[in-house]
Amino acid sequence: MILTYLALRKIMSSNLNEYYVSLGLLSYALLGKQVANQLITNSFITGLNKLIETKYVTHIDIDQKRRLNEYIVDLSKFQIQTANEYYSAVCSEYIKKILELDYKEKMALLHFYCYLVTTIMKSGDKVGAGFTPYEIMAKEIGLCRQTISKYMDKLEEENIIYIYRSSDAIYLNGIYREIPNVYGDINDTERIINIGKTYEQNYGGHAKKVRSARTSTTRSASAKFALIKKEYEETGKITKYKNELQLIYEIMKEYNERYKLNKDDSRYKDVSIFKDYDFYKE
Repeated sequence: MILTYLALRKIMSSNLNEYYVSLGLLSYALLGKQVANQLITNSFITGLNKLIETKYVTHIDIDQKRRLNEYIVDLSKFQIQTANEYYSAVCSEYIKKILELDYKEKMALLHFYCYLVTTIMKSGDKVGAGFTPYEIMAKEIGLCRQTISKYMDKLEEENIIYIYRSSDAIYLNGIYREIPNVYGDINDTERIINIGKTYEQNYGGHAKKVRSARTSTTRSASAKFALIKKEYEETGKITKYKNELQLIYEIMKEYNERYKLNKDDSRYKDVSIFKDYDFYKE
């Protein structure tokens, strides 16, 4: 539904309520061309029907026998009342870039991007920066933490966002905690870095800061562990990173112990996939 909403928003004029809408028009509004992509087409159809069903859009064309996937709709409920409502702006160029990716999860990525911009500060001295931890994102949007991390990395890879990653951790009440990332629009990179450094210095109040040379190592090992685990679940074998398996195992085990994770926690690293190796310990 989000794709259809974005396209309808793009074609709206501030002084009109009724519009002729077709799949081609929606496609052109977002991509500057008509796209015969079945994934996008189906998303438009599903989204329009859902918006009509929920009465967010009123379908006022009653002669549907004459047309296939063409509508005349009332979009009066789309009009923005900026005086008493808050909105997050999404970049149309980024929407176009995501939709043109050769990436099988691009629709989910687009949905995540639209969510992500709502987490970015809209005012104050930290305007343009987001601080929401991945665990909270996962709960709010209904995805696992690993998927959040994957989508954040993909948006960064496509030069849509910039992520400031702290190399520090804090030690509080006997537990090590990584300092959450700071992120924002790629065009605000310098600002995000400056805000990130300040946030890093102030995070945790009087908690002890620990310069962790292993923080980046942990992230690298975590990424490799995810690939190893995927291969193991699919084939029952481990063929990747043969010379690094013991180190990856030790870092992942230490990670579980450091954050006191159990098997019910989504962040838990199930190191039992290494049970056939000599270095594995229960």
